[in-house]
Amino acid sequence: MRIVVMEVYETRFLTQLITAFLVLFVSVIILILLTLVSGGASREAFIGISMYLIFALIVIGLMLFCLKKMKEGPRKATTLARNCTPEGNRLTFPLELEFEYGRVTLLSHPEKRRSARNFQILKRERSSSIEFPPEEFKLSAVVGRGFASFPAVRVLSGPYERTVILFMTSRGVVSGKRLLTAALTEGHVDVEIEGRGGRLIGRFYTPPGGRGRFEMTMSAPESPEVNVRIADSSMQGFEYPLLPEESTVIFCPYGNLDVDNILRTLGRTGAVMGHGQFLVKLRSPKPRARKILEYPIEVRLEEEENWEF
Repeated sequence: MRIVVMEVYETRFLTQLITAFLVLFVSVIILILLTLVSGGASREAFIGISMYLIFALIVIGLMLFCLKKMKEGPRKATTLARNCTPEGNRLTFPLELEFEYGRVTLLSHPEKRRSARNFQILKRERSSSIEFPPEEFKLSAVVGRGFASFPAVRVLSGPYERTVILFMTSRGVVSGKRLLTAALTEGHVDVEIEGRGGRLIGRFYTPPGGRGRFEMTMSAPESPEVNVRIADSSMQGFEYPLLPEESTVIFCPYGNLDVDNILRTLGRTGAVMGHGQFLVKLRSPKPRARKILEYPIEVRLEEEENWEF
């Protein structure tokens, strides 16, 4: 079981911004003071710069206070992740906590600054451990837009309040096997795709002298406008994982939970993965990006008795 902590871009960006502001502010103040001293400035000038300095210090104090409050959520998530102990398919907390089992759904659009977020509560418990829920998840997103749905636990009490734990199981099987033919102006190209374990395997067959090119993308019905490129016809074959190599647990503050932060945490700029139906598309390359054909594949969650991570 892999444990990761969500990278919160907003907090890191604000920290860098405030640090740069402080450096600039201190530099300007030092320069002004040196100029006043060397120029033999009057007492009124020193009073004026002192008032400006007091006002600036108040503003800086407010900024640092806001930054501290913003860092509380990520700090709680990091501390809980560090103190949790994985045992088989369970996570043991450092103390007894009250929490909610449920499912979190995120929907992101470029027009909105934050993802639309919904946490559907299934049950509430109080315990010192939780079981990795054997449930489906789905992620179809690029930076700025996309859809995500994860089984989740939201902590309600103790020093880790409002920390959310997302679960991504590695269990599942990609189903589907098909020979697809892309008819292009310059000829045609055949591509054979097959589900193998948690991966989609493909191979291209280009006739001698064939010059037609296309790209293969994947999307999900929940966000059809998101198309993640997985291969193109210049490749002889390809392999695309639709499930993580190992089951993954993501700790994050609820207030910073959005699609972009999930992608950054996974080290991706775009991802289509999880369970359910996905659409494999053959398209002409940009700038036209015309869809040539589309084929659905299914990723099923298979459960077995006494399964572990």
